[in-house]
Amino acid sequence: MREKLLTFGKDFEIKGASHQRGGHGGKAKYYVDNEVLRARETFNLRESRHGEVLYQVQERKLRARDAMKIEDGDGEKVAEIKKRAIGVVRDNFVVKVHGDRDWQIHGSILEHDFTVKEGDKTVVKVHKNWVTPIKDSYFIDIDEDCDDKALAIMTVIGLEAMAEEE
Repeated sequence: MREKLLTFGKDFEIKGASHQRGGHGGKAKYYVDNEVLRARETFNLRESRHGEVLYQVQERKLRARDAMKIEDGDGEKVAEIKKRAIGVVRDNFVVKVHGDRDWQIHGSILEHDFTVKEGDKTVVKVHKNWVTPIKDSYFIDIDEDCDDKALAIMTVIGLEAMAEEE
């Protein structure tokens, strides 16, 4: 899947990859609206522009360590992205997924070159691809065995938002 450049304070689409050269022409798979309220940034993921919210991620700045909680459309917490207390610019996030699952983040989020792994299995691979001189795009490759692709995308959106603040 391909995501347009993440611009905060604005809505954007996540498109399915096409087989055309450069990945152009894919249909929108998800829509993300971005709200900034009371110094908190909130992203809502929908399957259509005005559809029901599948997931929401909201930054929680009042904690000792920065974190973003991912909730489903009913407001139930399904995952939380946490910044580790000690870390360098790379590999300093972990995602606590519902239950006792942890997704580890490896690589550079700021450079759009990272993987999300559960144990030894890669769940998501994010990589950059310059499609045109004007547009900056990157690709989100989600493992076909991933049971919740929307949650994987929401995780990437939350990681990008948290890394922008560092």
